[in-house]
Amino acid sequence: MSPLDIYIVHLYKTLIDVSPESNQTIVKLHTKYLEELGDISFPLLRKSWLSVLPARQENREESILRYAQDEDDLECALNKLKIFLKDLVQIYKFKVINNHVHIFLHRPFVFTNHLSSILKANKLYGGCNFFSYNIEIVSEQDIDNNDLNVWNLSILRLSILKKVADNLIKLTTSSAQHDSKKIYIGLNKKQNFPFLVVGPVMNQKGVKDTTNSAMDLINKRASDMRMMAQHRYQVNIKADSDYREYFHKLGVSSVTIELLSNKPHKPIKVMLNGSSNVNKGPSFIFYNCARISVLLKEFQRKIDQSIYTQLPNVEEIDVTLLNQPEEWEIYYGYILQFPILIKNCIKDIEKEIFSPQNLITFLSNLSGIFSVYYRRVRILTDPREHLLPLIHARIYLIKTLQYVFYNALQILNIDPITEM
Repeated sequence: MSPLDIYIVHLYKTLIDVSPESNQTIVKLHTKYLEELGDISFPLLRKSWLSVLPARQENREESILRYAQDEDDLECALNKLKIFLKDLVQIYKFKVINNHVHIFLHRPFVFTNHLSSILKANKLYGGCNFFSYNIEIVSEQDIDNNDLNVWNLSILRLSILKKVADNLIKLTTSSAQHDSKKIYIGLNKKQNFPFLVVGPVMNQKGVKDTTNSAMDLINKRASDMRMMAQHRYQVNIKADSDYREYFHKLGVSSVTIELLSNKPHKPIKVMLNGSSNVNKGPSFIFYNCARISVLLKEFQRKIDQSIYTQLPNVEEIDVTLLNQPEEWEIYYGYILQFPILIKNCIKDIEKEIFSPQNLITFLSNLSGIFSVYYRRVRILTDPREHLLPLIHARIYLIKTLQYVFYNALQILNIDPITEM
């Protein structure tokens, strides 16, 4: 269970003495406007909690805090709540907005408590033991031959979705399970078992594309990425096999993100002819992933040249120096909420609900906030002694961010982008 899931469980137990269901939506974890809206919110009125409250005939308009504590004074009730939760999480302040309590967490406490565990998890970060049995995804179509020159675009989409589902299940299933369930996936539902229907890939006329092969689309997106690298990012491209292989991989990666950008059961339109902006989204993700890698390499280079001192242990970091709004948004809204995103993508798959498009949205939004931060804040500053603690704190934040980027791309079967 992720740290933020644990916060929610304890909040439920404190307020209503009931553990939340896996699909709870009453307590909200925020990802935006954290300076104004805080980090967590819940409705103040009891009537908003009726679906999860034990049967009890009382005034629906009363405060849930009074229900929990028999306390009429709101400020006193909130202070009691702060005390009840203090061993788990420190609360900086509360704000009541439109009959909702907004909780502002004590940021240094949250940074300190979880940075080390994220670093230790490394490539496993984001996983959780949600399923207590194995789930096997079985394709109704033959996708084992992997012949991209023969596959049409809908079969390519099916293959990508199956592989991503397999990766997400592996991340969310406890090891050494013997019980197993099958879920089928295909272009047309033929079974009475749980079945994930994959929507077709449509051409620019709005009909299923049966003309272009998977390789046609990959080659087009590889060419698009090459042109973008030359004209937008001023990359000096050489005519050798290494560059051809590099842009082929970028083409495959771009197609993966493109075909996952909509709900799996819905059709998706793909254009191969004429100018297209579809590569802007994938390239923005790849470019910011590469930025992180280059930044960390440059930090190590400065250490090797004795410009910077060695990175101290994470326990020695002064996390109070991470006081920029983007630093908290990156850490709380994306790094800490990454395991919750992973679980939410796959948790309802037995109900034929599969949501890998949320992972694409997550990467796009994360790239956006990191890009703002990267442009606004100079991370690798002058090597003055009084600035080194700030540099070290930010490097640890960037390291954990890299884990999230890399692990998210790994789920999509995309190799981490280290330069662009």
